[in-house]
Amino acid sequence: MLNGQEFLMAKKRKFADARQETFETRKKIGFPSSPKKWKDAKANYSEHELVINNHPVMEDWESDYMQVLASIACSQGGKVLEIGFGMGISSGYIQSHDIVEHVIIEANSDVFDKLIEFAKSAPEKVTPIFGFWQNVTKDLPDETFDGILFDTYPLQESEVHKNHFDFFVEAYRLLKNGGILTYYSDEINDFSPEHRLALERSGFKNINMQICDVNPPADCLYWKSKTIVAPIVRK
Repeated sequence: MLNGQEFLMAKKRKFADARQETFETRKKIGFPSSPKKWKDAKANYSEHELVINNHPVMEDWESDYMQVLASIACSQGGKVLEIGFGMGISSGYIQSHDIVEHVIIEANSDVFDKLIEFAKSAPEKVTPIFGFWQNVTKDLPDETFDGILFDTYPLQESEVHKNHFDFFVEAYRLLKNGGILTYYSDEINDFSPEHRLALERSGFKNINMQICDVNPPADCLYWKSKTIVAPIVRK
């Protein structure tokens, strides 16, 4: 029988193995040769998933998790920024909250078309912006948003499991004092030291989380655990 320390180490090894497996899967599929390739790639929607360039961008098992992230991002009301529209799951949940404006950034043309249709019938004001966040958020003023939900897909090998890290500095700039950042964390039950350090170096000190139960199918290519961290990061 494993003692507490041995059990913890076994869990860490299992998590590392799962991360390596999903990393190798994405590497095998291959990444777009340029951002434009991703912008122009066909988005294949089915009842349960969104696939772009053979990459499983999103699946509907994430719904409960997206509901939690939306609740965190909208906890201050006001203006909410969402980066990555995907299947529109989190966007729908954001719209169920009492907010003033919902700004959504999306970089794939087909997905952006879905976003435009979503905006037409959304109960709260939606401002769609086309492009990669790296190119468009610089035009948004400092301290604009009360909440941010970040959920994009890694487009190169170096971004796998940490594509959100590069956004932290910009998130800090865009949030009002007291504003909240949340995002698809790629963490099972805690922030890795590297993850926490990236947040702290970006200016964040109030770093908390909620552990969410999820039930990905056995054949899911990008998540292999029954829990996932919902970050609650306050400026």
